[in-house]
Amino acid sequence: MPKNSRGSTFRLRPLSVLITAILLLLSGAPGAFAATPAPSGLKSPAQTSTSVFISWNAVSGAPRYRVQYSTKSDFSDSTYNRYTTTSTEIRGLKSNTTYYVRVRVISADGTTSLSPYSAVITTTTKTALVIAPVVNPLTVASYNVKCANCFAAAANELTWSGRRSAVVSNIKAQMPDVIGMQEASQGWLKDDSRPGGVSQFEDLQERLQAAGANYQLTNSKRNNCVKDTTPTACVYADKGASQGTKLFYNATNVSLVSQGSLALPVIQATDNPRYLAWGIFVQKSTNKQFFVGDAHLQLGSGTDYQSLRTKQTQAITAEIKKRNPQNLPVLMVGDLNSHKWTAPTNAPYDVLTAAGYVDPLGNTYATDQPSGTATAEKTVAANYDSFNAFHRLANARNAWGNGTYMDYIFTSKMRVVEWRTVVDVDSSGNFIGTIPSDHNMVKATVQLP
Repeated sequence: MPKNSRGSTFRLRPLSVLITAILLLLSGAPGAFAATPAPSGLKSPAQTSTSVFISWNAVSGAPRYRVQYSTKSDFSDSTYNRYTTTSTEIRGLKSNTTYYVRVRVISADGTTSLSPYSAVITTTTKTALVIAPVVNPLTVASYNVKCANCFAAAANELTWSGRRSAVVSNIKAQMPDVIGMQEASQGWLKDDSRPGGVSQFEDLQERLQAAGANYQLTNSKRNNCVKDTTPTACVYADKGASQGTKLFYNATNVSLVSQGSLALPVIQATDNPRYLAWGIFVQKSTNKQFFVGDAHLQLGSGTDYQSLRTKQTQAITAEIKKRNPQNLPVLMVGDLNSHKWTAPTNAPYDVLTAAGYVDPLGNTYATDQPSGTATAEKTVAANYDSFNAFHRLANARNAWGNGTYMDYIFTSKMRVVEWRTVVDVDSSGNFIGTIPSDHNMVKATVQLP
């Protein structure tokens, strides 16, 4: 019999025993996890019609967890999600459906099972409500039309004169009651010879009206100067101007009650100013008043700009509270230059939702599945990103769920009948004709409470 280095004898284990042990480990069989217990306390405290919330007790030292769920008790046709937390919302589920759920501990890289599965629980999604048709819908949009003097000669990008007709057609096809514009610049068009010059936002308004769309501006001033038509030799005077952040409204359907603007915080005094433009309107069909804010936050990466966008959004929520003492329904739109993949967090989104505003898409951080608390009853093309970069193939992360958005429409509590990301694409997802802007218009149809 063989001896070890100390002279004692030992028995060689049969090869079949070693193979069995390895297979047990790889298969995740219960006998392979003596060192790591299965998670306990798995429960589902809340459900919506499209999601369930689950939580479980932490396992000491667990690097990660895998949740398995299925509509079948034998877990055939399962879906698996990984988490470092001990609670989550499982999204994208069918309504009025029972799901079987269990959880186990896995390695940090997700390749190795470290514990048996927990005891199985069942949870049932709620029945989707049957909602009556909307009465007196109101439509609000956000649209970054790219400033005319920012032409970069990129592939598929035309100058303002080459694409403005497409912008007008895009707006007229949707006819929002209120549009929050960004980059509808106050700067004069370089290639326009009209006496006295004309700004991009003035040019856009004229062309909309010429096309039969009765759009008015809440504030038509170009600059906050005594002579507001030009910034040359500017003597400061607050004219309510907000540079390229402009509110257009369809005077056929809504009327303007009051308006204003707020200069947002900057890092340095020499930075390009950013504004909140706001207006209080009356929907003519209901005589109900509502508040709309529009903003274009500072672009930039890194902690300084992340902190700046936080401060800018905090200034916005404070100004809305100040200018809306009647607590009217609120729609806050704009290009916030931050999205669900911005590290370490989508700061403007967090500030607005903490203030009580709702993202109709439920497009929360680092996931494409809508939250169960999403309010949009119907979505159209929500899987497309709001920024298209003039790519002929319209940017879309998936054929389902939510795309990546830096353009938003937040609401106070109200019914959101439809969310639409406005893209005119063929069956392959390519833009048809002239691409109007490097951003897609986003539009929400709501019913005022």
